Amino acid sequence: MKHMSNNKKSDEQVGVFGGSFDPVHNGHLEVAAAVLRRRGLDRVVFVPALRQPIKSERPVASGEHRLAMIRLAVQDAPAFDASDIELKRPGKSFTIDTIRELRRTLGPRPDLFFIIGSDSVAELPRWKNVEELATLCSIIVAARPGWPLDALDALAVRLPPDRVETIKNLAVRTTHNDVSSTEIRKLLAAGRSVEGLVPRCVADYIARNKLYSAA
Repeated sequence: MKHMSNNKKSDEQVGVFGGSFDPVHNGHLEVAAAVLRRRGLDRVVFVPALRQPIKSERPVASGEHRLAMIRLAVQDAPAFDASDIELKRPGKSFTIDTIRELRRTLGPRPDLFFIIGSDSVAELPRWKNVEELATLCSIIVAARPGWPLDALDALAVRLPPDRVETIKNLAVRTTHNDVSSTEIRKLLAAGRSVEGLVPRCVADYIARNKLYSAA
């Protein structure tokens, strides 16, 4: 089973992909692959949150189930890992705490790149200690269709303009299907197929464990 460790080469470039992953779906995997390829990263680590600070609703599936689904989804992708770093930490899953912990564990290197979807960019100015976050890691925005990067301009109240411009320049435009975990849960609750939206192994896991069903 793959997991985040400090046994990797010290000069590698690591993407840290956070979110609820409730459940992980093909869109997540396509974003990770696009960022890995276009920014020349060595690996991408999926980090499911115990509880996201800004979202009021809690994940539907347990952390154990969400982590298991990610590990199934990435089992055949050597460049993808999964970490339970936020699931083991009680309370809200603040990104700055995760990056600090990774820095303590891994040291000043490797280079860390935090991956965020452009649908969440407008929330960045509200993030805890975003100024420090931008110094501990680079931020890569996965720009989804229909979500312009103009929202990053609001970060100017928290970060220097050149830092905001750097984040814009690092952005990776993605063309993945506009699937969402919310829509997948609705389909499953209605007893409908999610074929093509999640990996087959994840769909089998959901069925086997009766996740997201209305019953």
